[in-house]
Amino acid sequence: MKKRIVDLCLPIEEHWRYGIKFSKPRSHAAGDPWQCTAFNLETHWFTHIDAPLHHDPQGDDLSAYPIQDWCMGEALVLDFVDVKDNEGITGAMLEKAAAGYDRHFDYLLLRTDRAKKVSWKEYAFWDNAPYVTPDGGDWIRDYRPKVVGFDFPQDYDIRKVRLAKDLHEIHQPVHEKVLKEGKILMIEYMYNLWSIGSPVCTIVALPLNIPNIDGVQIRVIAIVEEEG
Repeated sequence: MKKRIVDLCLPIEEHWRYGIKFSKPRSHAAGDPWQCTAFNLETHWFTHIDAPLHHDPQGDDLSAYPIQDWCMGEALVLDFVDVKDNEGITGAMLEKAAAGYDRHFDYLLLRTDRAKKVSWKEYAFWDNAPYVTPDGGDWIRDYRPKVVGFDFPQDYDIRKVRLAKDLHEIHQPVHEKVLKEGKILMIEYMYNLWSIGSPVCTIVALPLNIPNIDGVQIRVIAIVEEEG
């Protein structure tokens, strides 16, 4: 058997949604002996992991989840590539997608191939995305994975953030049920799940080491075993 590595993260680059900017406080062009790049980065931009504190004022931060307990695990990739724009992924759909596996998985990855259908740099990626329904959030909570990952904006109201004047009006039942009630870590905005090519793989997920944080950027790879 040979092992293949698949990168499952968005590139961190300038993007209208995030407002990230890059600069070079030191550069070879300016005659400096070494080159350095600076950039602004919020904890919930690009591919990142959410701790319960992100959604729950009384929730645990990421330091309450030692990485040795969850940073590597077997993942079940749930196939929703046929879902349509603006279609909800329900608990019944999740149950059907997970059927046939007689063991529990530490990781669940919900795959829609959203970024393969429309660029994640376009408004349409966000504005017309599929989403997980409240009872879908119940199903994930009750399955109790250590970590769940999504390659699409998993709460319907995420599409409203771009134009919202009051973020208190953004309702996020998946965050409520999975993060707050289930205390399950969530990896948002995964990418390239279509390259895994298998319903089961090993995931390695390593967050930046920032103590007591509500969430942070994370590097996620899949390790796929193949014949040859």
